[in-house]
Amino acid sequence: MKKKKLIIGIIITIVVIIIIAVSAFFLIIPSVKPFNTDKPNVSFVINTKENFNDVLNDLSEKNIIKDKNLIEMYTSVTGKPSLMPGQYTINSKVTVKQFLNILKDQKTITVVIPEGYTVNQIAGIFDKIGMFSKQDFINAVNNYKLPEFIKPVQGRKYQLEGYLFPTTYAFKKGESVNTVIETMINTFVAELDASIKETGVKITPAQINETVTKASIIEKEAKTPEQMKNVSSVIDNRLKANMPLQMDDTVLYSMDKLGENVTKVYDKDLKTQSPYNTYLNKGLPIGPICNPGKQAIEAALKPNNTKYLYYILTSNHSFFTDNFKDFTAEKNKVIN
Repeated sequence: MKKKKLIIGIIITIVVIIIIAVSAFFLIIPSVKPFNTDKPNVSFVINTKENFNDVLNDLSEKNIIKDKNLIEMYTSVTGKPSLMPGQYTINSKVTVKQFLNILKDQKTITVVIPEGYTVNQIAGIFDKIGMFSKQDFINAVNNYKLPEFIKPVQGRKYQLEGYLFPTTYAFKKGESVNTVIETMINTFVAELDASIKETGVKITPAQINETVTKASIIEKEAKTPEQMKNVSSVIDNRLKANMPLQMDDTVLYSMDKLGENVTKVYDKDLKTQSPYNTYLNKGLPIGPICNPGKQAIEAALKPNNTKYLYYILTSNHSFFTDNFKDFTAEKNKVIN
């Protein structure tokens, strides 16, 4: 009898310990901070066909979360959140519970459009996150009724290229493609107005296309604000001197290769027949070659006051000059 009571006592003790351990687990885990980073925010993309486990595995492989197993154990009891495709930016200091609630309560899709992306690249982003197919977005861009300040120009790849402002957007689930395009154009208008006020440079509606086309080249050719202002001055100085701009990125756009990590433009590429090719055609190209950001627009509006006509820009080298001989010598140094 005593032995039986002892066994029962041991079993009860074990059960109590298990209950306490499980309770402690589910009390502690929600307050654990899951992200393994010193950065203020964590950004990641959830694609259309991904489930919660796929996302956890991806974040774990990228060393963004500390321990996916703890989160998997917790959600196996509490339930896994249903996910909305999109780009997420979450404060890195949130707890596990807050992280799961953000995923569960997400009613908007966050979309990040990088500066300098083309219409084709933007279409690829929307396709990747499942809002629209790439072709549906491109079709909508081609069929969109142009606002008054955008005049149609025959021969352009996309009439809206340059006017889909690159920034972070939060779109409602199920938002129509035309509403998305309208939002991006309205953002462009607001940012252009802000840039005009900040630079103090006024332009007429007729000068908007020229400004945006110039800014699009600056966006692709330069990286820093100072480089952008210098490239802007080179463009102006070459136009005044009736020199061809000879900007490589206009050639890449002509070849539908802009944004494809092409590291070299060959002599044969420079002969590509296109109204965008500034090696074959003097003046600005027929239209923008990408969608520029605010810094590039401001550089287009207000360039540095220089006599520069040539430049060399690499990932770690910046050189501007008004002398072709100096340019050639510097180019040979960089190549060799």
